Amino acid sequence: MELKLSKKSLILWIEKIIICTLSLILLGIGCGINLATDQGADPITVFYDGLSVVSGMTAGQVATILNGSLILLVLIFDFLDARKKAKKKGENIKFLDVFNHIHIGTVIYLMVLGAFIDFGVWAYGLLNIPNVMCWVINVSQIAASLVGCVFCFIGLGGFMAVNIGIDPWTAAAVIITDKTKRPFGVVKIILDALTLLFGWMMGGVVGIITVFCVFAGGPIIQKSAEILDKTFKKMLKSD
Repeated sequence: MELKLSKKSLILWIEKIIICTLSLILLGIGCGINLATDQGADPITVFYDGLSVVSGMTAGQVATILNGSLILLVLIFDFLDARKKAKKKGENIKFLDVFNHIHIGTVIYLMVLGAFIDFGVWAYGLLNIPNVMCWVINVSQIAASLVGCVFCFIGLGGFMAVNIGIDPWTAAAVIITDKTKRPFGVVKIILDALTLLFGWMMGGVVGIITVFCVFAGGPIIQKSAEILDKTFKKMLKSD
């Protein structure tokens, strides 16, 4: 009986990992499309774009390096926090306490997102859609950008719904919330505003899609996560 339950649990985890990976592939492609259309993107992707301009690397390479650095910082904070708590109790640090905010989904996020941002940029280039200046209406570019947004919203919703880890930016926001005792929503808004500002200052494109993501992204992603959560539960339960 125990073997059967263990096997079932393993299959469940494999299915969740596959769903998580596919969701992040979709998210990465969506971010890449939005970068390529030059009509703006969400604040964090604008930050990737700005760093790409400054560094000369691709946005995907920047995303991988930056997310890896954030994960390392989060792990350091979690280690120091776990050591402090263990010292108070007179115990040794438990291995899992060091991974308080970093889980398997976070690692998949690091491995998948950057590569598929660059893939999305490359795939959009195959369409040969003529680019115009940001804020200038081009039906083809706007249509492609909206497709990119749909990919992003569904991808991020799926990542949230499968619930096997959080992205490094959210992990950082959670830690800042714990340390400053400020509401998470306020911390997240400030973090998004700063990434958008610095990304724009470094040369990242801010446009009509940025405005759309800022005002409509949150509710759409939340609704997407709720729908996908119910869908995934039915799929996993039937399996």
